[in-house]
Amino acid sequence: MNIDFRKELDPEQYRAVTTMDGPVLIIAGAGSGKTRVITYRIAYMLMRGVPQEAILALTFTNKAAREMTERAHALTGLPLRNLMVTTFHAFGAWMLRQEAHHLGYRPNFSIYDEQDRMHAIKECAREMGMVTDSLDLPRLSSLFSARRAGYGKPGDLSEQELELYRQYRKTLVVYNAVDFDDLIALPLELLQTRPEVRERYRARFRYIMIDEFQDTSLQQYAFIREIESGNICVVGDDDQSIYSWRGADFRNFERYEADHPGLAEIKLERNYRSTSTILDAANAVIAHNTRRKKKSLWSPLGTGGTPIHYFEAPDEKAEAEKILATIREIRFREHADWGDFGILVRTNSLAQTLEDALVEANIPYRVAGGTSFYQRKEIKDIISYLKAAVNPDDDVSVLRIINVPRRGIGRATLEYLTEVARSQSCSLHQAAELLEHHAGKVQKDSHIQKGLAEVCTFFAYLAGLREKLVHRQLAVADAIRTVVADVGYWHYLLEEHKKHEKTAIWKYRNLELLATSAERWEKDPDTEDKGIFAWLARVSLTLRDDGSEEQDRLSLLTIHAAKGLEFAYVFVPGCEQGILPHARSVEEGGGDVEEERRLFYVAVTRARRRLYLSRAMHRSRNGTAVETFPSPFLDELPEELLLYLEQQKHEQTPQSEEDLRKEFFNRLRSRLGA
Repeated sequence: MNIDFRKELDPEQYRAVTTMDGPVLIIAGAGSGKTRVITYRIAYMLMRGVPQEAILALTFTNKAAREMTERAHALTGLPLRNLMVTTFHAFGAWMLRQEAHHLGYRPNFSIYDEQDRMHAIKECAREMGMVTDSLDLPRLSSLFSARRAGYGKPGDLSEQELELYRQYRKTLVVYNAVDFDDLIALPLELLQTRPEVRERYRARFRYIMIDEFQDTSLQQYAFIREIESGNICVVGDDDQSIYSWRGADFRNFERYEADHPGLAEIKLERNYRSTSTILDAANAVIAHNTRRKKKSLWSPLGTGGTPIHYFEAPDEKAEAEKILATIREIRFREHADWGDFGILVRTNSLAQTLEDALVEANIPYRVAGGTSFYQRKEIKDIISYLKAAVNPDDDVSVLRIINVPRRGIGRATLEYLTEVARSQSCSLHQAAELLEHHAGKVQKDSHIQKGLAEVCTFFAYLAGLREKLVHRQLAVADAIRTVVADVGYWHYLLEEHKKHEKTAIWKYRNLELLATSAERWEKDPDTEDKGIFAWLARVSLTLRDDGSEEQDRLSLLTIHAAKGLEFAYVFVPGCEQGILPHARSVEEGGGDVEEERRLFYVAVTRARRRLYLSRAMHRSRNGTAVETFPSPFLDELPEELLLYLEQQKHEQTPQSEEDLRKEFFNRLRSRLGA
């Protein structure tokens, strides 16, 4: 490893990389090379003789963790198999696999995603005699998450809902399952109650780095405090703290400073992404926030840049048409790719008109937060088979596929089995085993007896599959194909989609894509653990990210989803009072607009070359066109940086790509004298 750190880093980055020991606080402004600093710190530590297994780097998305690992590998040339660069939740899952017995869990526990959790909540509510059809499951799931993660508010849950929460928590233990909040809460509980476990992890991870520190919750900060032993570096930007609604607390910067007196504070203010015009605008806006670390982004690339374009359209449809007309024009005049464009909206509701316009214009695009590949029914069915195989006590997975395809296990059988499980405080699998050994207690001529025989056959199949998976006799990809064939899933798809055979074929191809994906994962030399538990954990954690990485597609996404991304050309529609800042957020924040201003700051700093802001002078609300007013954030932009565009009549019908192509070639012929 031969790296000239002084040559490859600017002075502030060099100091951030080489200040290795003791507590360090790195305030990394947007576009200042944060990921570069973290990866170079890893390389510097390794060069100084720190063992790989002594380094822990935590971030918030699988994508960011992969990027850091890949960069560190490219930089050092080392395999880095013992280096842990991962997400908070993946690290929590890894720790729980090692220590599950301390908390009453078995190592083969399942990790419930959002759908699994809502299904379990619904089942608990049904057992409590609640009317499940009227339940707002997304609301309950969100409130249960807030309570478990430590940022719930008193009074959020009624007495009945509190009892439902308690039953849900008990059910998880019975099912030998955890949800995503448990992946932080349970390790924290373990570290706080087991000093010997805490000391073991402190002794191993002697150097800890936390990325995106402004996104940490109070609970995650407590988790960090338990495992760190002094050599800790946190990297973040309080100006980009925009996730308070999910527990993020930018005041963790203040807590960190109070808990680590004498820390080294380093500011990275050189922005390598945007033009000076965009940076000047961003600095001017964010300076209006009072609770922040003072910093001012600047570009080492020199002054200048195209002014920020701003226009007002008669309504949201005209606004969308103007945006797409501008994008087409840039594509043909500047040879830009679709992937160079990002349209950032404050709320998902704003995206509808824009998406309709994109579809109508036949423009390739992706919407962040859409249905994940792993959330499609056919994919979840087969994954549930694998989850139920390795953990037969996972009732959510079992109930999902016990009759997929149909096995003649009727509702009466399931109700009987559920009643036995409830009375014995055990899982459905354990209840089936009890009944199998006491078959005489059920009338032999009853439909229930026949159904229970099918249940036992079902669990026997899972047991055989489990034996092969746990002992590595069957690779994950082969297991997927085996399950699809064994249960007759192709015939099930044909039966379910009798009138739409193309749909059945498409869904079946998705299953082969799942197997192919697992195959690539197994063959990847960087995949250290190729077992079923590692794969299932990877799938569960992948659901937390936007997995879309398709190339050359325009991105339509919320500002929240855009954080960490960048585009050559950024469009921010809906710059209106009540949208940006959002009326509800301001109301719930007691009139505090600082987080909304941070959102606007994040949107502005996503742009590399050019920024377009717009608003609709009238916007449809509940079917009525309502007059709007400009966002107050627009007034905070220096007027000399803005270029006001007139909405001309002819622009209401944007040019087609064919018209633009003809215009381009006509200009070319004119220049050539043809």
